[in-house]
Amino acid sequence: MFNRIRKTNNEFDQGKKELAKVFFELEEFEDAPLKMALSTYESLRESTKSSEDFFYYLIEDSIFTSLYATFYEKIFQAIASHPERALDLIDSFSADVDEREQIIATQTQHHLNFVENYGMCNGCSSCEFHQDVAELISYYQRGDINFFTELFLGMQTMQFAMEYFLYDYIPSNPAYAKLCGPEFIQYWRELIYNYCKVKAREL
Repeated sequence: MFNRIRKTNNEFDQGKKELAKVFFELEEFEDAPLKMALSTYESLRESTKSSEDFFYYLIEDSIFTSLYATFYEKIFQAIASHPERALDLIDSFSADVDEREQIIATQTQHHLNFVENYGMCNGCSSCEFHQDVAELISYYQRGDINFFTELFLGMQTMQFAMEYFLYDYIPSNPAYAKLCGPEFIQYWRELIYNYCKVKAREL
């Protein structure tokens, strides 16, 4: 039994190393995930008319990309469960982009209203998921732009990295499907977010 546990731990540690290698390899790309996130951040700051608008859109985009990440988690979990169908699952995920983004946009607006109203909601189709954004309320009340800058960069970087992994890495090397389980993706998310927190403080 202990040998089996040791083997499982070794496989998990090796998988984490492989995912870390993928991310830091991506960071060497010309269109690196963090670089693209920073470019999106600068474009948003330059296009808004006031600091209040900038703060609002930071929150809105952070919620949107956070919700998008949950859809990536679902497709990765499906690939982990059915690696033999990975390419078909990826094609289906790609084909559903318009419908998915409409769902996310609707949920984003509902969650944003919930945060702006300090946790009050008169009833909407996203009520059961409001607890996922409840922790944002205190940061919104304080006008904590540093927190939302970190969140924005972290979630944007995460989305770009997941996109690369899904559309480029897995199709070119199906063995990566074994790294798509929830425990691996959760580790990867934490790695990317913590990396971005450090970088955000350098702005």
